[in-house]
Amino acid sequence: MRDCSWVPRAFEKLTLEGFQCSSDRTSDSARKYNCIAWADGKTDKWWWPRQLAGYYWPAGLPREPLNRETIENFVKAFELEGYERCDHGLMEIGFEKVAIYVNENNVPKHAARLLPSGSWTSKLGDLEDIEHFSLDSLEGPAYGRAVVFLKRRITRSESGMG
Repeated sequence: MRDCSWVPRAFEKLTLEGFQCSSDRTSDSARKYNCIAWADGKTDKWWWPRQLAGYYWPAGLPREPLNRETIENFVKAFELEGYERCDHGLMEIGFEKVAIYVNENNVPKHAARLLPSGSWTSKLGDLEDIEHFSLDSLEGPAYGRAVVFLKRRITRSESGMG
């Protein structure tokens, strides 16, 4: 049963900006994906550069200690998925976008994906997926702020055009 009543308490700007739940919580037995995977449109692995069982990170990229992860490692992971850095999170025809949030120490904490509607989607840890209407709405102590933007060209098959 979908109950996102906790979300505005965790992200106070959401009460001002607006959001909606777009999935139920992931059950403990099905802890399959997180915000990094979700930002790339994946739901089959928990993406994080930890050197522990249950964490996926692309081959060839370094595993990093908790709370010492680097922006560049996350950027390289998305680059392996076809993304390239860009200057902003605004819509661009023919591209999908991802924003990486970092804390005050520039440690990555979250990623969100821009939807065709112009809203953003986020997986909140192993809890619900939400649709939020701005990047600012998740900024704060938990995730920091969105500072890195990446884009990837949408192919014809991804756009539903054949």
